[in-house]
Amino acid sequence: MSVRKKTMIDSKKLPKEFIYMDDFSGEYSLATTRLTGEYIPADQNHPAYSAPIPDYAYLYDSVTSFVRELFNYIYYYSCQNYVLLASDIRGLKDPWSEDEIFFPAILDLFEEGKGWVITPDTRILSLHVLEGRPRITNSGQEVTEWKVRFDIHPEAKVYRKDTGEMHPIAEFDTRGLLRDGSIHGTMKTVSTKGENPIISFIPEGTNNASEEKTS
Repeated sequence: MSVRKKTMIDSKKLPKEFIYMDDFSGEYSLATTRLTGEYIPADQNHPAYSAPIPDYAYLYDSVTSFVRELFNYIYYYSCQNYVLLASDIRGLKDPWSEDEIFFPAILDLFEEGKGWVITPDTRILSLHVLEGRPRITNSGQEVTEWKVRFDIHPEAKVYRKDTGEMHPIAEFDTRGLLRDGSIHGTMKTVSTKGENPIISFIPEGTNNASEEKTS
């Protein structure tokens, strides 16, 4: 018997449709974006111009949602995608450090004027939520975790202007995140009353993700 493949979940429609969902596992599209000008894809002559920026207002849709963590994760994933698309960190609403970026070596290359990402699609990363519901690992501190996987568009490449060559993004995995072409790990939320939640990604194989499970 064949297994029916789930269709990709439209993150832009999620604010209105999540109430009808019992299982939140699956592949998600990017969050809504805002334009700063006409988007011009990168080629071998120049990096991308005016790459669509994840809209910070997307997070406001999660205020009344019991799965608000999911909205935060989609925004986080969309920011990681933007960094690859623009080969730059500027333009994001929140300050990001290189410690959070999946491929900081690509940023270094761009800042040195030596290269950038060329892609046939603005969606370079894809987010797969691997669990139907988040796990509450510390109810007292409101800590939740959700296992995820990020896939990379196979046709997205890093163009090195200094050599004129195209390279797979995997060659710039200086953090050692990739396994079988994907990034596996856990999205974690720590919520404190009266403060913005702290969102983090814990790569698979590290000891930061809690194994504690509470009902």
